[in-house]
Amino acid sequence: MKSKRKLLYGLLPILFAGGIGMYLYMQNNKPEEAKPQTTVNQYIEHLQKKEFDQLYSLMSPASLTEAGMTKEQFVEKYNAIYTGMQVSDIKAELQPLQEAETEAGADAGANTDQKAGSEAKTGQENDGNPDLYEANYNLHLTTFLGDISETHTLKLVRQELEDGSKIWQINWQPSLILSDMVKGSKVRVKTLFPARGNIVDRDGLPLATQGTMNEWGIVPEKLGDQPDQMIARIADHYNVSVEGIQKALNQTWVKPGFFVPIGSTEEFDVPDSLSGVALQSKEVRYYPLGEAAAHLIGYVRKATKEDLDKDTEGYYRAEDWIGKAGLEQSMEKQLRGERGALIEITDQAGNTLSELIRKDAVDGKDVQLTISSAQQKRLYQTLSGGGDAGAMVMMNPKDGNLLALVSAPSYDPNKMVTGLTQAEWDAYSANEKLPFINRVTTRYAPGSTFKAITAAAGLMENVTTADKTHDISGLQWRKDDSWGGYYVKRVKSLSPVNMVDALVYSDNIYFAMEATEMGSAKFIEGIQKFGFGDNFGMDELYLKPSQYANEAHKDLSSEVLLADTSYGQGEMLMSPIHLAAAFTPFVNEGKLVKPVLIVGKETSDPAAIITPDVANTVKNALKEVVSRQGGTGHALSSIAGGLAGKTGTAELKAKKGEQGQENGFFVTFDTESPSFLLAAVIEEVNGRGGSHYVVDRLKPFLEKLQLDQ
Repeated sequence: MKSKRKLLYGLLPILFAGGIGMYLYMQNNKPEEAKPQTTVNQYIEHLQKKEFDQLYSLMSPASLTEAGMTKEQFVEKYNAIYTGMQVSDIKAELQPLQEAETEAGADAGANTDQKAGSEAKTGQENDGNPDLYEANYNLHLTTFLGDISETHTLKLVRQELEDGSKIWQINWQPSLILSDMVKGSKVRVKTLFPARGNIVDRDGLPLATQGTMNEWGIVPEKLGDQPDQMIARIADHYNVSVEGIQKALNQTWVKPGFFVPIGSTEEFDVPDSLSGVALQSKEVRYYPLGEAAAHLIGYVRKATKEDLDKDTEGYYRAEDWIGKAGLEQSMEKQLRGERGALIEITDQAGNTLSELIRKDAVDGKDVQLTISSAQQKRLYQTLSGGGDAGAMVMMNPKDGNLLALVSAPSYDPNKMVTGLTQAEWDAYSANEKLPFINRVTTRYAPGSTFKAITAAAGLMENVTTADKTHDISGLQWRKDDSWGGYYVKRVKSLSPVNMVDALVYSDNIYFAMEATEMGSAKFIEGIQKFGFGDNFGMDELYLKPSQYANEAHKDLSSEVLLADTSYGQGEMLMSPIHLAAAFTPFVNEGKLVKPVLIVGKETSDPAAIITPDVANTVKNALKEVVSRQGGTGHALSSIAGGLAGKTGTAELKAKKGEQGQENGFFVTFDTESPSFLLAAVIEEVNGRGGSHYVVDRLKPFLEKLQLDQ
């Protein structure tokens, strides 16, 4: 018994020591309690990586239930807001606590959280409650408009799980997305559209501006008991297809009571017989001169998929208007301005609660042209009145200001904006004279108008003189047998012929003789300075430089080609704008004045390319083209003001011996008061008098022009 007692007493210390050891073992292996900083750091990491599903797992279930937010809704909301704002980068930085706050927090929670609080110094217990914790952080969002910076507070609560362990979770609220958000609020991104710049004439009168139009459409629920029959009646009245109306009415957004726009109309009332049709006013780009300036000004249309695909800067959207022709296209960036936007928070009704960031739109700049609206309209009427295809350019030869640039046939740019009916589009497409071609910038063989430049080149090279004569017999000539069967032809038999006679009666043979005598090198040197290879800075018009020959024949080594080139045929191509500019030295004592279209655009000074004596010699000869009986421009001799001019007819044919299309030309200017110079071309003057037809078309315009001055 005694030995048993001794054994028991001997085991007690061992058991006690074992118990202590077990206790210490269990204490040492007890899972460490979660720290609030761990949850905070996880929140920051997931937010910056846009891992919204992981973010959701950090939120307290009670706060999510109160917000009515499932995991799918939570992730969708964050994604929708950050995608709409085009958030490219998120930075979240914890704010360090002030030292006094840190000490107070440590004192208040001197138990398990004392160590954590002193280490992180980025959060604190709320009101000394060990189960509540707060941490502030700075949020920086990089959006498409710039940076948004806010201060946010994370409110954490310590939750006990079923196994008895505790974790820290975040009480979610909408303000964690953006600080001004509350339950039910939304983030809205609004585009701020710039006002498109106007295009105005020399006097400030609009050539392209904002206007209004009447738009007609259909309210489906008001079509009546027999909608198909009513739609057919409506289609007939507005000259559109039934299929087109049905397609518009079948759009996904259409509801019975909605107004569905179909087209534009000049009517201000809806006929009583058309049920379901309504009118509304709509702001659109408007072109006051219509067809008269269509090729110059162009038009705008809604951006197409092709436009968006070509948009390397990523500016345009499907709802944007974009210049599609003329100056509207070439000066698009200046006219359009820069779109702005704002990001705001709204309530459920869409009312603005706060504005987060704004970038104001920058309105487009106005463009002022040297064009005169009055002359543009009058000259277009002159050209189009005969149903002709062609172009006319009017400029001030002293300063280069372009006063009118007209091309015919034309189109209605206002219809291009509001929408063409199928019948209107078919009419344009079927027009063999191609109304969408801008003939002002089209390059033509200038025909005999070029003889004035050949004369100037010969005078400068001392090969030609005003009284130098050639004895020419008959209506055709070739230099020698090396030309084979090729002959230069003329229309009037005259011998002997001097330079003035050759200009007055437009003698091809005289100038072919002078050019071959000069030789190709001197001839090229003499004519090239008149602007060949130069587009005069007219990039806004997409103007191509003129050429005196194709690239392969620029040396004019063929005497036949040299002869043809001397009177504006061969391979020569000149735009009506260049043709006008090429005659300015005859007005300006030998100085070439480059054309000017944009007011305020920097231009080069006039360049002296021929001597004043040569310029005046050619000018006086061109006066005789009008004043002398039998001169090709004599029909204008009754007009006061001392007109000078040169006619030309260029024949285009595929093969020698064939009858080709004839284009008629005329260039004229006032020698007494040189305020205008006019270059005109009319296509297909065959059988209508050639260049004389052009002179006759211009005569009423020139008569009125002189009366107005």
